[in-house]
Amino acid sequence: MRRSPASKRQMLLPGAFDLQDGKRVRTRANPISHVRLLEELSSKGVRSIVEIYRHEVLPARTRSIRLLGRKCDARVVNTLLGFEVKASVRRILCPDQVTARYLKIFAELGCPRIRVPYDPTLTSRIVPEIEASQTTLRVGVERLFQHSRARRTYVLQRMYRLLRDKLRHD
Repeated sequence: MRRSPASKRQMLLPGAFDLQDGKRVRTRANPISHVRLLEELSSKGVRSIVEIYRHEVLPARTRSIRLLGRKCDARVVNTLLGFEVKASVRRILCPDQVTARYLKIFAELGCPRIRVPYDPTLTSRIVPEIEASQTTLRVGVERLFQHSRARRTYVLQRMYRLLRDKLRHD
């Protein structure tokens, strides 16, 4: 069986319907532009995750940490020895809570490897901004696609893939 091109399989924006014979029929005129949507949601008064990473983290002294490499729900766990980020089956030891929050964000995005600043004051300064950027992105997608959970998941996966690709090229 021959597959249709990717543009024909792509989901549509909400409200992309046309009336034919009195029935609502989907049109192919408004496919979701994930790049444009990411740019619009990232420009809502907060800097994008990629911009923060490029301008704040990469110029500083950093170390590289290997993460799971796929999108997952990560959580910060307080242990007797400090903090851990639990991402699926992988546990990453962290010296402090701020570093754990930083790694949690990038584990949720699905990054395979990320640079972590040696300076904890730099990390503590940028973590709230990165969290705000991620929240703005997630809430914006939820508002746009509030009636379709499948579409929300699809768009978030695509946007996270775009973010990973942009972070990987650094």
